[in-house]
Amino acid sequence: MILRSVKLENIRSYVNQQIDFPTGSVLLSGDIGSGKSTILQSIEFALFGVKRSDLSGASLLRHGSKTGSVELHFSIQGKDIFIKRVLKRGKDDIKQETGYLIQDGIKNEATHIELKSMVLDLLGYPKDLITRSTDLMYRFTVYTPQESMKQIVQEDPEVRLDTLRKVFNIDKYKRIRENAQIFIRNLKEKRKNYEGQIVDLDSKKKALQAKEQEEKELAARLKELSPIADSLEEKLKETKQALEAKELQVRELLNFKKEFELAEMQLRNKVEQNEKDKQEIAQLDVECARIASETKDTPPIEEILKELKDKESNLEVIQRNIIDLSKKLAAFETTVKHNIETKQKISQLDVCPLCKQAVSISHKEAISRELDTAALQEHIDTHKEQEKENRQAVAKVQSQLEELRKKQADIRAMQIRKDSLREKMKKQDLLHMSQNRLKLEIGAINVKKMDLTRKIAPLRDIEATYKMIRQEHDALADKEMKIQLTKKEIEVRKQETVKFIASLESELREKQIIKDMLSKIASYQDWLEDHFTKLMATMEKHVMLQVYLEFNALFQQWFSMLIEDETLNVRLDDQFTPIIEQNGYESSIDSLSGGERTSIALAYRLALNKVINDIISGINTKELLILDEPTDGFSSQQLDKVRDVLDQLKIQQIILVSHETKIESFVDHVIRISKREHVSEANI
Repeated sequence: MILRSVKLENIRSYVNQQIDFPTGSVLLSGDIGSGKSTILQSIEFALFGVKRSDLSGASLLRHGSKTGSVELHFSIQGKDIFIKRVLKRGKDDIKQETGYLIQDGIKNEATHIELKSMVLDLLGYPKDLITRSTDLMYRFTVYTPQESMKQIVQEDPEVRLDTLRKVFNIDKYKRIRENAQIFIRNLKEKRKNYEGQIVDLDSKKKALQAKEQEEKELAARLKELSPIADSLEEKLKETKQALEAKELQVRELLNFKKEFELAEMQLRNKVEQNEKDKQEIAQLDVECARIASETKDTPPIEEILKELKDKESNLEVIQRNIIDLSKKLAAFETTVKHNIETKQKISQLDVCPLCKQAVSISHKEAISRELDTAALQEHIDTHKEQEKENRQAVAKVQSQLEELRKKQADIRAMQIRKDSLREKMKKQDLLHMSQNRLKLEIGAINVKKMDLTRKIAPLRDIEATYKMIRQEHDALADKEMKIQLTKKEIEVRKQETVKFIASLESELREKQIIKDMLSKIASYQDWLEDHFTKLMATMEKHVMLQVYLEFNALFQQWFSMLIEDETLNVRLDDQFTPIIEQNGYESSIDSLSGGERTSIALAYRLALNKVINDIISGINTKELLILDEPTDGFSSQQLDKVRDVLDQLKIQQIILVSHETKIESFVDHVIRISKREHVSEANI
């Protein structure tokens, strides 16, 4: 992997800056805080995205900017790769937006997670590291912040050893041992479980033997009961046939008895009906005689009807006369009233309203004579008298009509009674005919009774015989049922026993399988505890020993190049902890000067880089090394030693970050970083 360029937009102190990286050794030079480390962090962000712990979006996006981006151009095995990541400020936090990766001229837009996976494939890092610390390899082979390297050197030995196992990709041996212990615990749990499952194996075998013996006894009992049941069944069949024959005769006897009882009931009904008819005939004779006596002298109704009609006609004539008289009376009374009113008006009149002449007394008297009402009053009196006479005549005629209508009603009642008499006489005739018929029917019923008595006589004892056979049949049926129930009960018990035996046999087979598996599990457990885990520990020690030898040699080589002090020696213990010996005595790192501590960290860093690249094949970052402030605290003589170190590394591209101007004299290229008014700029 060779870096070609990185373009920053709104990343920390950079507004819009592209930085090109030549091959060879490149120095990022500038004052403290000018923006050198931002370039290295931006490269790491472009490759792996943000990390909440030490590379967050909030620490990268420029203050006051809504969006920011990093576009990185690098080459792997001669192929150009472009990758771009974008940050966007949201309401509550800063998020990574969709970016892209260009390879072989093909642009693939992807989420930040998808970009990370693509980059890991390009860099050739081991697949089993992807689900853990995905940029751990990058941090220890390409770019390690100086403080991080000092931290691992002074880290707790066990933590450092676990970290190095991951980096060297040999922590699998520890995982294997841990997984083996988990597997052994599972085997122990399974073994304990299996032992619990077969604890009753012997008792189950004894139970099986007992059930098999019970099944034999039940089979023998069934064999004893079968002939008894067959004999009873045969006898029951014979008694059933005899019973069925007797049932036919009993059924015939019952039919005869039912017919006899029916005949007796019919006879009683006929006799009762005959007596009832006799009584009704006698009662009808009395009623007919009485009605005939009462209706003997009834006059004919035609005379009454004729007289009624004449009276009604006469009444109509009189009523019409009354109406005519009333009309005439009203006319006379109106004329009298008019004449009186006219006379009064004339007597009070002095001038004629028509001719306007004076009206004389003689004229008034003449008109008064003409309007005299005496004659009219005589007519009125005469008509009133006539009207009174007519009304009296109406009352008389109406009284006569009432009497005639009463006579008419009496005659009609007599006629109804005569009709009733005729009906009663007809009913008498019908009753006489019914008596004759009843006599014939009673005789026929008596004949039928005698015939039935003759048929019933020979069958009188059949019921007792049927009852005796029935009792015998029921006793046999009860005995046979009990035998069958006993057989059925034994058969059910036998079936249940057979099923239980089958279940026990199946359970015993399973328990035997578990017992065999228990033996295998015990052997597996013994092999894992006594052989496998020890073998894994031995293999790990062997691999770690090889790593240790190379790592220790390189660490001592790089340190001796950086520090020319025969009294100061360094080495690694078996947990890769740096051991410092000064004048033959061990000394702590804290007692060293700043330059000496930096030398130890740089030597450890370079040794770690070399060992990883040698052990793990397929990594595509072997040609790139980034050193962040590797000379912090170095003297002028130590800075000269850095030149020798760089010459021996023989890495195609080395990027150093330092504010030491002396380094500029022995690097191939210098990129100067400056900062004005919170904006950084880079120039070659």
